Amino acid sequence: MPVHRERTDPVRTPEGLTLVHRRWLLPDDAGRPIALQQLARLWRGLGDLAAIDPAAEVTLERLSLPPSGELLQQEMPALASAGALLASTGSATLLTQVVWPAEEGLRDPYAQEGEPDPPGFRDYTLYAVDHARFLLVPLVPEELVCGACGARVKPALARFGEAALFDRAATCSACGAVRDPARDRARLRSGAIFLLEELVCRAALSIELPRAPAAEELPDAAVAELLREALGSYDELSDDGVPPAE
Repeated sequence: MPVHRERTDPVRTPEGLTLVHRRWLLPDDAGRPIALQQLARLWRGLGDLAAIDPAAEVTLERLSLPPSGELLQQEMPALASAGALLASTGSATLLTQVVWPAEEGLRDPYAQEGEPDPPGFRDYTLYAVDHARFLLVPLVPEELVCGACGARVKPALARFGEAALFDRAATCSACGAVRDPARDRARLRSGAIFLLEELVCRAALSIELPRAPAAEELPDAAVAELLREALGSYDELSDDGVPPAE
């Protein structure tokens, strides 16, 4: 059956808006090459560990780079989706599946004492950017600060899933300098400021939950090892109180 991205047990604000918690797991080195074969093994491994449902369907989205055409979106069996990732050369690609660990007998990598933490859905999305000119921006900044002239601008980044794409050929609208992740800074919605290179990557796994789990870092050793095999050493970034994935 098709994947429907409904969720249970959401966190609701007083205004009635539904917000969720999202964890981003990404390489700790923006320049580290991540082969599509490594990511295919990661996605297949999540199925082997029953974190995602290998018997259900997943949604694939693919955008050719540089962006020039329509976004390809299709549903396919989970068992075939890792292979489809291998055909994503020169593209930005994501695979996504929503599961309910308790109801479906699946593994929750944030489980505490064998129980899902928190109860409810898990929305897994694996992102891959296979193009030398583009990088993934998991936490989309509110503002970019040019390292050459100090100008502060709202970034014009192409959205892709719940992330965005950074074009390494982009220039500062104030001074014309080419954007440099090692020099430019980014201000997040929380107000925190980072060097842009700390926020970009070539691949990432996001896990969306109804609220933040108790664990600040992924406690599941088997899933963590899968991530290290695919991404190398990795960082785990939290994005709380965000709208759910569309």
